[in-house]
Amino acid sequence: MIVDGFLAPTGERTGVVGMYSGKRHQVGFNVQAVADLAGRLIDTGLPVPGARHDSKALAESGIADRWASHLRPGGPGMLADLGYLGTATITGTRKPPGRQLTDVQRACNTAINRLRAAIERCIAHLTNWKVLDTGWRGPLTDFPEVLRTVTGLEIYRTWGRTSSE
Repeated sequence: MIVDGFLAPTGERTGVVGMYSGKRHQVGFNVQAVADLAGRLIDTGLPVPGARHDSKALAESGIADRWASHLRPGGPGMLADLGYLGTATITGTRKPPGRQLTDVQRACNTAINRLRAAIERCIAHLTNWKVLDTGWRGPLTDFPEVLRTVTGLEIYRTWGRTSSE
């Protein structure tokens, strides 16, 4: 399994704070997505305010709880990018200040990133849905249901096909 987050834009709302993502310079929800190694969507977490870091959003979205068996020592594991350092996910190695990574560390980072490309494709397919690309304009309280619906449709689109089709 692979996990990563993306920003689902919502536009600025009066009286709503914590939604602005300084990294992406947009207002929206941070959505955590889980995919298999083939890049097929498996799960999305509850949307959290866009100002949350991915490592914190992993826990707040419910993904860490639902996939706890993968994150336990001895479990199958879950790949993630460097934004998830400090969590139980498998990440690459950050370059130490003033030094370079060893050849082995660079090779490990390359291997992890090659596998992580699948979640980037998965998120690209998920954000092809207009409501997750151009932004949700309805009440923010309705967005979790919209996300659940889009997630179900995307899972059906990628997993629901049979070999006879």
